[in-house]
Amino acid sequence: MALDSGRRALPRDCLSDLPDAILVSVLSLLRLDEAARCTILASRWRRLFTSTLLDFNTYMPDRRDVVEAVNSILAAHPTAPIRSFRTSGSFQDGWIEDLARRGVQQLSLGFGLDFWWNDDERLRIPASLFACTSLTHLSARSCIFPDASMTAAGAPHLACLTEVNLFDVTICDESLNSLISQCKALERLEMMGISNCGRVRVRSPSLKFLNCDGYIDELFIEHAPNLEWLHGRYMYMKGRLDEGVYLKVEHAPKLEFIGYISMSLHAIKIGESILSEERICVKTLMPSMKMLAVNVCYTRKGYINWIIQLLKIFPCLETLHIRWMLKFIWCFLQSDAWSCIQAAAQESWDVLTCIPCVDNHLQKVIFEVYRGHEWQREMAKFLHGRSMFLKAMEFHCMEETSAPGDRPFKVPSEEWVREQKELLGLDSRASKDARFLFFKHQLACNHLDFAHNNERHNKGQYDNDLFDV
Repeated sequence: MALDSGRRALPRDCLSDLPDAILVSVLSLLRLDEAARCTILASRWRRLFTSTLLDFNTYMPDRRDVVEAVNSILAAHPTAPIRSFRTSGSFQDGWIEDLARRGVQQLSLGFGLDFWWNDDERLRIPASLFACTSLTHLSARSCIFPDASMTAAGAPHLACLTEVNLFDVTICDESLNSLISQCKALERLEMMGISNCGRVRVRSPSLKFLNCDGYIDELFIEHAPNLEWLHGRYMYMKGRLDEGVYLKVEHAPKLEFIGYISMSLHAIKIGESILSEERICVKTLMPSMKMLAVNVCYTRKGYINWIIQLLKIFPCLETLHIRWMLKFIWCFLQSDAWSCIQAAAQESWDVLTCIPCVDNHLQKVIFEVYRGHEWQREMAKFLHGRSMFLKAMEFHCMEETSAPGDRPFKVPSEEWVREQKELLGLDSRASKDARFLFFKHQLACNHLDFAHNNERHNKGQYDNDLFDV
């Protein structure tokens, strides 16, 4: 407490005793307009306000003049550095150039989720984006990406860019392919719902992670020496109606994961190996592959041979994810086609063939959607009956029911699980140490979206869902 000429003590300003770092943290927890109003408290707060602009979020609820407010803040602090800038809904072309001068590293441009907008109504990111030479992370949503030909050299100059996330973005082949090949530090690229892009050619010495769920016609991994993860939740639904190869991998020596792939792709080409409904030719093997996710369409003739030949291409595979074509469920349940297709598609796993990954390397098999169908049981018996090094087989299941008024699927009972264990013939497993785990719910269709580099995902986050039988 401070004394004033013998008079009683005056209250002390405890906030003023705090170091700058803590005060900046306090300001950073406020909305930008609230932090700006705090600058009237003291000259020290005005000086600290520029530090809060390091992470500039334009979100200001109940304000119609967001653009004017942002412009005034930028004008009042013309030399303040900005590390990250995030906007949603409000944007002005001049901001990008200003941010480039301030050394922006992370840029997030989001403009709503209006998928039905036509290109004339969408916001176009200006070509000045390519002048952000310090940019390391870029996220764009519901907008039009600038044409790479609009830059001076016809290609992006984003040498520091390491991560790109495009969601519902319109981008042409030339711009996307140029972005991938010219950004020499790019390590992670996610494309969800991109449009106007026909053929993607990946030539990148640095790319490690590629998530491709855009409406594209061809994905060609031409030269990606460091690519480890290739994921597309709906990749099995891609391609044109005409004949051709959708997924082609020519050079990716470190690739450890591919998913999801299935026979519904027009063709898959791994080096000189080709897999399609019409032709199967195994020539090139990929020993780097450790994890594979397949979408099984067991109603297609030859699906067993397709899976066996696919597994031969990856001789060192350790983990296999299995999902089935859910989009046909309601059609089958509500028509006689269900029983007809089942009868026509019955094939046997009783094959005498050497599958290196199954015999010598496979450690984990995951049925992401287990319904207790006969084809699922036969596939599981084939795998656990030959996998000498199998450690675990997971069944994420829900029981089917045809009772009137019931939903098509329900959480299975313990009796149902016990019955499935008997039908699966677990006593005949090749690896006597293998565990067979039954879970109460199917895996979410997007669970692999966050599995990469996610420690929690790999440490049994579904344990609470496990049957104790």
